[in-house]
Amino acid sequence: MKLEVQEEHNESFVKEHLQLAVNALHNRLPSNSKVFKLSDFSNKKSKDERWYSSFYTSPRGYRMKLDVHANGDGNAEGTSVSCFIYLVKGEYDDNLEWPFQGEVTIELLNQLEDNNHKVCTMKFNESTPDRCKNRVVEGRNGHGWGRPNFVPHSELGHNADTNCCYLLNDCLHFRITVNATYNKPWLV
Repeated sequence: MKLEVQEEHNESFVKEHLQLAVNALHNRLPSNSKVFKLSDFSNKKSKDERWYSSFYTSPRGYRMKLDVHANGDGNAEGTSVSCFIYLVKGEYDDNLEWPFQGEVTIELLNQLEDNNHKVCTMKFNESTPDRCKNRVVEGRNGHGWGRPNFVPHSELGHNADTNCCYLLNDCLHFRITVNATYNKPWLV
């Protein structure tokens, strides 16, 4: 009988620690972070195509779109990757605070190790143009806020000195982290 109790205790202990390990793996990224993969980069760059992916900042949060110009935009055309964040009409807009306030961080991930990522943090505050942070209504598009010169094409390949490579297997990986500021968090 004592042996059965000890085995049950050990099994319970192992299950509990296994669940903690699984939870730790799932919690490596904050819930307000998303990772997106841009495939077929060379083709998008040569055709001067835009790529985008929309997402919610959190459950019942703001809806945004990451917009990437593989061959650059504006004065960065032909020399850099350009990245912009757009507010998009979302399902929960009626319960959210407007204009949007907070920080959005775009990272182009180093695919060899977890450092040397290219980072751009945009603050959405009173100095941000209204057209970039106001609520998007039906039939209208929001305006992007970002960096035309996010990363030069010359820096995408492997750099042995820093063990850094952003473009691998013709793919880029972006991590977006949103920290919204809420004055009425009970509505979200």
